[in-house]
Amino acid sequence: MNLNEATKTHADILAFIESYRLKDAFDSLKSWAASLQNWIAAEKISELETNYKYMIHYLVEGNKDPEQQKIYQRLVRDIYLLADDLLEQWQTRNSSSVFFERVRMANVRQPLSIEEYQDIIIRQIDTFSVIGLLPDEDERQTRTRQNTVKQEHTIQDLFNAVFSSSRTNEEQVKAYREFLGHTGIPVPVKCMLISALTMNVLQRFDWRKVELLFDSCSHAESEISLRAIVGIVAVLRQYKNRWKYYPEITGRLSVMADDAVFARRLMTVIIQFIQAHETEKITKKLTEEIIPEMMKLSPMIGKKINLEEWMGESGLDEKNPEWQKILDEAGLTDKLQEFTDMQMGGADVFHSTFSNLKNYPFFNEMSNWFLPFDKQHSSLQPFFSDKPESDSLLSAMLNTSMICNSDKYSFCFSIMVMPGQYRDMMAAQLGAESEELKKMAEEELVLNPYQKEETICKQYVQDLYRFFKLYPRKTDFVDIFAAPLDYHRLKPFLPIVAEAKNLERIALYYFEKNNFQEAGETYLMLAKKGTLTSETWQKIGYCYQMQGKVKEALEAYLKADLMDENNPWVLRRMSHCYRLLKEPESALQHYRRLEQLKPDDLNIQLNIGHCYLELDEYAEALNYYFKVDLLSSDNTRAWRSIAWCAFLSRKFDVAQRYYSQIIENKPNTHDYLNAGHVEFCLSNTKKAVEMYIQAVKSAGSFPIFKSLFDEDLDELREAGIDLEILPVILDKVRYEVYEKK
Repeated sequence: MNLNEATKTHADILAFIESYRLKDAFDSLKSWAASLQNWIAAEKISELETNYKYMIHYLVEGNKDPEQQKIYQRLVRDIYLLADDLLEQWQTRNSSSVFFERVRMANVRQPLSIEEYQDIIIRQIDTFSVIGLLPDEDERQTRTRQNTVKQEHTIQDLFNAVFSSSRTNEEQVKAYREFLGHTGIPVPVKCMLISALTMNVLQRFDWRKVELLFDSCSHAESEISLRAIVGIVAVLRQYKNRWKYYPEITGRLSVMADDAVFARRLMTVIIQFIQAHETEKITKKLTEEIIPEMMKLSPMIGKKINLEEWMGESGLDEKNPEWQKILDEAGLTDKLQEFTDMQMGGADVFHSTFSNLKNYPFFNEMSNWFLPFDKQHSSLQPFFSDKPESDSLLSAMLNTSMICNSDKYSFCFSIMVMPGQYRDMMAAQLGAESEELKKMAEEELVLNPYQKEETICKQYVQDLYRFFKLYPRKTDFVDIFAAPLDYHRLKPFLPIVAEAKNLERIALYYFEKNNFQEAGETYLMLAKKGTLTSETWQKIGYCYQMQGKVKEALEAYLKADLMDENNPWVLRRMSHCYRLLKEPESALQHYRRLEQLKPDDLNIQLNIGHCYLELDEYAEALNYYFKVDLLSSDNTRAWRSIAWCAFLSRKFDVAQRYYSQIIENKPNTHDYLNAGHVEFCLSNTKKAVEMYIQAVKSAGSFPIFKSLFDEDLDELREAGIDLEILPVILDKVRYEVYEKK
């Protein structure tokens, strides 16, 4: 059995459980346990199956057991864990992933207990106090550096020990709680413990550790509580099919839903996860559109802008309007504005920038991806010193909410490898901006009292995103950001998410990011809750329309129309849906309503003409087309409509006149083809052949032209053309096209 076979067997058993086919699950488990020669598991499976048979027997006999549901839940929980354990047994022997490497190391070298780590960390903190009393400055710095490195190694070991730990018991949970509650343990160390617990549960299901994360949600330190909530969201999503068998978990979440602080923070985390799903799109847009456009513009700036003006004092006070003109002409202004809007909207715009700065040795250690940024870290000591400019740089770094912890480390490492003079210059420049950044942060805090919480949450989610996307051994982990956007459907979250204000918030994020299926589902949930507004039905209709579900879109638009009659936006889309559904009479009815509201809208007039054309009422159609042409003489859409409608009406002279105008104004393949039909109907065979030749050239090949030509055979027959002569005409076209090349 290889890894794929073992994973598939595990997935099959889980699928049996989730479809309530427990006998099939037992059969697969027994076979798997036998192949692994795990007789302890085999005995446990046999015991569980026997209990299941007894339960079925009592049920069939009509004996009602008030504990039956609890018994069934415990049974299913045990089957899940047995399947996990069998997969783990195979992986522990054979898998080369980071997790099972650490598990094997822990089996060989028994790690320290959480209590022992707690004692070591406290002793190391006390050592710093003692070192601070040393009279010799050089010795003090040397000893401080040595103790810092020791503490960092301890934190790494702690992270790895918790990350690879086995399932907990009550005694171990108690030790974890004491560690997190100990006032002598620094907050960053507790943050690392929360991250290690999260990563452990994502690899090895452990409901007690999930309860521990729930305990940490009410921690007094927001950095810890928010990390715990992020962990809960990730874990509940990954094991979403199991939680109905753990009422103690779902029940706890229901109770915590009444806590306004927890509910607000949970929604903040969910929104950050939704935003994280857009990071790849943003990265692609930056790397393929915005940055290349800026690179292409560089030579233009060098030629057209006097660069000395950028350096002179007067140039700093007043911008040359010519610069803006160059940006506008290059189309870059809109792209830069788009970048700014994305950044202000909380988008992760720096992922593409820093993704190339994760090759430093620092990032080979897994735990470092979760470290809160700290200037005291030993790897940064060559950079941060007592120089004022370094302190200013630190201030600038820590006061910006735009850059996550992982990227701050990357930024520092990249500056450290610069030549000294460039490093000092950049530090000075950033230092000059530090006060402005600090002022902006203070203003944001006034406008949004929860700004600090949102920043912590955003930065941690971005740290996680970078780990799962950029860690050198990322393929060893299931990417939590690759899962579908289903936050509105996850049952454990519904006590909070299903509140109207929260559903509306999630729906808006889906909608604004063009996730129309998810947005439509969420807006429908709002509608079912009685939150019925015209705008809700409008958005539902739009979501359906963007998915190509025209009939469903129309039904939603009709409901919106009932609530808000004569809304031009709704009427326009209803009319369009009717046309797509081949119901021109209904479309015409609604375009007429729209015409009363917007009598000067030529697009409406044009569409009314199209409806009459689809109803074969050519005279009425031509009236509307002529009206558009009269009021907008350069409207080529009207010309094409008039020309084709005139052809269908057998007014070939009118059609000829308009096609002549079209041919002179960027014609397409259909224009040449239709112009040829008109000339043919007017017995201008030579001119018709010329138009057909141009149509072939425009189409790119004769076969493509021929397929388009064949689509018009019925119209040509109706126009009185003898179809028997057409093969000869087409042969003439082929001779002219291919022999004159």
